[in-house]
Amino acid sequence: MNETENRLLSVVEHWLPRMEVAGIPSGTARSVIDSAGVWENWLAAWSAEGDRHAEMGEVALAHGRPITAGEAFARASLFYHFGQFMAFEDLEAKERAAARKVALYRKAAPLLEQPGELIEVPFEGGVLRGYLRRPGGPGPHPLALIIPGSDSTKEEFPAFERHFLARGVATLSLDGPGQGEGRSHGHLRADIAPAVAATIGAIEDRPGLSGAIGLVGMAFGGFMALRAAAALDGLAAVVSINGFYDLGALWPTLPKVYQDNMTFALGGADVVESARRFTLTGVDGPSVPALILHGGRDRIFPPSEAQKCADICRVGAELHVFPTGNHVCNNIPWMYRPLVADWLAERLKASRT
Repeated sequence: MNETENRLLSVVEHWLPRMEVAGIPSGTARSVIDSAGVWENWLAAWSAEGDRHAEMGEVALAHGRPITAGEAFARASLFYHFGQFMAFEDLEAKERAAARKVALYRKAAPLLEQPGELIEVPFEGGVLRGYLRRPGGPGPHPLALIIPGSDSTKEEFPAFERHFLARGVATLSLDGPGQGEGRSHGHLRADIAPAVAATIGAIEDRPGLSGAIGLVGMAFGGFMALRAAAALDGLAAVVSINGFYDLGALWPTLPKVYQDNMTFALGGADVVESARRFTLTGVDGPSVPALILHGGRDRIFPPSEAQKCADICRVGAELHVFPTGNHVCNNIPWMYRPLVADWLAERLKASRT
């Protein structure tokens, strides 16, 4: 088996459950993977499937079926997302696919059951972008501010957002610096507190929001959520799902495909040196309620990182390590997603009473 075939199998091994929980059935994902056959065809195969679903969306719109159209455009965006997320061989092709992903989700967002409103946050002479979705029913509503990881973006989260929306919690999925459209601000940053603060400032006068805000982050986003929550005042709670305590210390153990991801996401002449900046060592942790979850079978960030993260939380943390969970526990979404949504909804609502 050659190196590129190994890469295809490695991507499937680590991320197939993530594709399914995002909204692509595993059978469909496997069909696309089979049609690719080898890694060199991965991006083209996923892009072709994305185009097929985008056409379904256009046909549905032409027939006056906006709900079907929105679902199709959102799926199409996901196919492009997973086509490019680990493709680093041709960065121009990766950038084109990422732009197509963004454009398709922009068509989907206003057609979703709880429509997504594009939010542009002034930041460092440019903008950061996210999507705000409000629950049905009377407000005002608390807000879950969702922070992506190193290779996830705001377009990946509508299925995750539904858990919060069903519990009366609005969502804002944000591309921070180095994430998705946030790459216009450079590479991934360990400290996104300024970006979170700017985002909160940009939406504080939006109608229908109560002002109670919790941060939710997965993988890299779990680390960044804890670090941002430690630096910001006024938050109500923070959730970290399969985050880490010290990336530099983990570097030698990371799978090759993830090291490639880090090389792209972190940048710099020395990626290992860049990785060392992503640490909670010496950080005076969050002083708000924290929920820390981890999968016991995470082969990227070991579950021992969860206890280290919990230990820095100043008011204590609720810690759950699920023995059967993989990276971000996406093989057991029925276990972790309702827990996260219930826990955060309860803390956010309690913070306003």
